[in-house]
Amino acid sequence: MRALLASILLLLLAGCSKAPQVSVDGELLVGQYEGAVAAFRGIPFADPPVGELRWKAPQPPASRAERRDASEFAPACMQTMRILDWYRYMAETFGASRDYHADLDVSEDCLYLNVWTRSLNPDARLPVMVWIHGGSNKSGWSYEDNYRGHVLASQNVVVVSVAYRHGLFGFLSHPDLATADATANFGLWDLVAALQWIQENIEIFGGDPDRVTLFGESAGAQNILALMMSEPARDLFHRGILQSNATFGLSMHGLGEEMQRGAALAELVGAGSMDELRKIDAARLLDVYTENFDDYYHLAAIDQQLIHRSTWDSILNGGFGDHEIMIGTNRDEWLDSVGDVSGADVEETAAKHPQIGGIDALPWVAGETDPRRAMDRLVTAAEMVCPSQSLAARRTASGGKAWVYWFTRQRQDAGGEKVGVYHGAEYPYIFGVHDDYMTTTDDDRRLSALMQRYWINFATSGNPNGHGLHEWPLFARPGPQMQELGDTVRAVPAIEPEMCAAFERWTEAGEN
Repeated sequence: MRALLASILLLLLAGCSKAPQVSVDGELLVGQYEGAVAAFRGIPFADPPVGELRWKAPQPPASRAERRDASEFAPACMQTMRILDWYRYMAETFGASRDYHADLDVSEDCLYLNVWTRSLNPDARLPVMVWIHGGSNKSGWSYEDNYRGHVLASQNVVVVSVAYRHGLFGFLSHPDLATADATANFGLWDLVAALQWIQENIEIFGGDPDRVTLFGESAGAQNILALMMSEPARDLFHRGILQSNATFGLSMHGLGEEMQRGAALAELVGAGSMDELRKIDAARLLDVYTENFDDYYHLAAIDQQLIHRSTWDSILNGGFGDHEIMIGTNRDEWLDSVGDVSGADVEETAAKHPQIGGIDALPWVAGETDPRRAMDRLVTAAEMVCPSQSLAARRTASGGKAWVYWFTRQRQDAGGEKVGVYHGAEYPYIFGVHDDYMTTTDDDRRLSALMQRYWINFATSGNPNGHGLHEWPLFARPGPQMQELGDTVRAVPAIEPEMCAAFERWTEAGEN
């Protein structure tokens, strides 16, 4: 009997170890199991944007293999190593070696996505969560260590992470493109192409194309918001989770500015036309561009094709579509990037942010004994907290639904003491993938599980609330409340009320 049971167990294990397979457009994708979750990595959703396809809208894959190994991630899109260096800095900060994070392969041939799912039954109709990574639209990749989707997918959602072109390859134009089908915003067009692929194919992976939620952080959240306001994209997904959404498109670039930068790059590398620019080696272009435009912040451009007006103008004028929204901010978004500062530096920072009252905001942060924390509060309020609250209040006032969170959990070790609740601190909690070098306590694990339930509930039904969870109220005036996610999980009054009231006055005065 014991031998028989052992034989049955071996057969079951052999069955479970068989690689998952699906057929997409005649191509057999062979993935890999991560526990009970099938992972398919490096699936092409567009032709490689190289040669003649550089600075063009993404095209459907022109050729397919009979069988594709989908067990490995594809290279990241062309970029410098700034995000990798940040991860290595974080490893050092928390007492690990920089080598904890492996080297990064980059390529122009990078338009691939990854899928994690528990079911390959087309009738499963599981909600779909699509991750859009951040990185200032000039770096980052879809499979950073904290973005792996197997933990979320084990809870009956399909998780997809997508790549898109960055920097000069994704957010540039040129006078020669004036009459092209796509004149700018190539990174955003990549996201549209990925969403179209998801609509056409996600049922094969057990997903429901009628329940697609985009979630992303920083520039990724910024891009989601832009796509909400974009006619070609808005019907390809149904709700959005905006994590640490910076700048909000309060000012966006015009197409002329994008073309001027492209022409300047062409002159720097000795290219007389877009055709010549397309023939230059990608690594050389990246080096020259980085040397000359490294401080440029890449936003969606108003191209009159994908984007017709600034995101903030759309917000003010009700151009939301009907997407439900979750939006939030971390407690110490900018703290780790603030060096040694003085009270004079804090005053200068306040003066540079009239949207939260300028120097009149100083009394509202006067209780901070550390000038670094005072400066962090000013910048976080101006660029994230107050615009987030304004967006959410306008969404609910117009008959829609919006929930706001405030993430306050700090790691309980020396690294956490140094960096606080930093920009990106929520990633491991949402994905349930915590770096080994950070102290992760039972409290962290409980908070992580709870946040995953909120995120998954929202993707499932358009409402984060559910049985056994602390009630999370809609964000609505008067008396708006947000959900604190930290050592305690509870509804609290909206934070920074004075600075955010000043933001509303500034907005209503039309000074943005």
